Amino acid sequence: MKLGADFDALIARFSPNTDQSLAIAVSGGSDSLALLSLTDAWAAKHQRALIIFTVDHQLRPEAKSEAASVARLASELGHKHQTLIWEDPKASQSAARDARYRLICSAMHDHGASSLLLGHTLDDVVETALIRRRRGVRETSIAGPALASPAPVWPDGRGISLLRPLIKTSRQTLQAHLRHREWAWADDPSNHSSAFERVKVRKFLDRHPRLKSQSIRFVRALQDQRYLDDLALGRGLVQVRVHPDSLIEMNDPDASPRALSVLCRCASGTASEPRASAMRELVARLDIPGTRQTLGGAWIQKTANGFLIGRDPGSVPKANTGDIFDGRFVRSEGASLPDPCDQGFLVRHASPSCGDWREIVSERLAHMALCYQTPSLNPVETE
Repeated sequence: MKLGADFDALIARFSPNTDQSLAIAVSGGSDSLALLSLTDAWAAKHQRALIIFTVDHQLRPEAKSEAASVARLASELGHKHQTLIWEDPKASQSAARDARYRLICSAMHDHGASSLLLGHTLDDVVETALIRRRRGVRETSIAGPALASPAPVWPDGRGISLLRPLIKTSRQTLQAHLRHREWAWADDPSNHSSAFERVKVRKFLDRHPRLKSQSIRFVRALQDQRYLDDLALGRGLVQVRVHPDSLIEMNDPDASPRALSVLCRCASGTASEPRASAMRELVARLDIPGTRQTLGGAWIQKTANGFLIGRDPGSVPKANTGDIFDGRFVRSEGASLPDPCDQGFLVRHASPSCGDWREIVSERLAHMALCYQTPSLNPVETE
């Protein structure tokens, strides 16, 4: 794969088992089709199976035919394909995104896949950065999405990595690649609708090429800084201790608000993190050991050496379907979960009622650390 990140290194890091299929999300647009073209060439060379997913959100009449077109192409290339239907469509981009990931993650578990390739480009990163900047965000996290990240849904996305090898490659370069191969792509009308903030930003940049070039340089610098920030965060997460009852212990009195936000997300068993401003305010109030605050479904207590983080006593644990409890425990025969009577109140209230469970907070943190510590892998833009 000559466009994008070092594909060999990326797959070796996240999906080294060659018997395991690689999943790829393909809508039929230029970005995902270019990714399919490049991944197909790599998979043929390395004899790696692909499973291609297309999501029909049932929000546009053309979506069904576009999915069928991707299915035909997948068949011609010799890969499996599955169209996933959103049965409860809502005219909301955030709801569609959440549904898309839930559908794909569920299907990936069925197929035994753990890595999902996505066609996010440099253009997507620039647009996202400018949107977040307009909203007042100043952290380097505005330079998202990252090369690798955990799936944004939980526990549906447990153990699933999202890989974006094209995030430093421009859409223009990818479309040139498709024209060279004589592959036609679908053009979603919503990509031209000024009703969406992202489209407004895209059109504005197209009208001001000089500003677009400046924005690209700005975002590239942010990506480099974000990598350093993520690397430090990942190294910190490796040092975190998780008790069998899912209590999180961080022996770092200078832990960053961002690190504590990640730990709150894991302690709450959810997919969302507290707002950065709210976390900074909370940390400022944790001035002496023993001080405790709640935020985002978790509690944080200052200790002499750092912090303890657990499930908020005021939140009712979710008895999830299947073998997952509250996004923090998995049913496991012979597990050694402490008896509730031997646990402190702040963890006892949110524990399963029997002992055949083990915590999965530690494996979630390890997965996050792996993603945060993923190098940039020398992305290029030439064929």
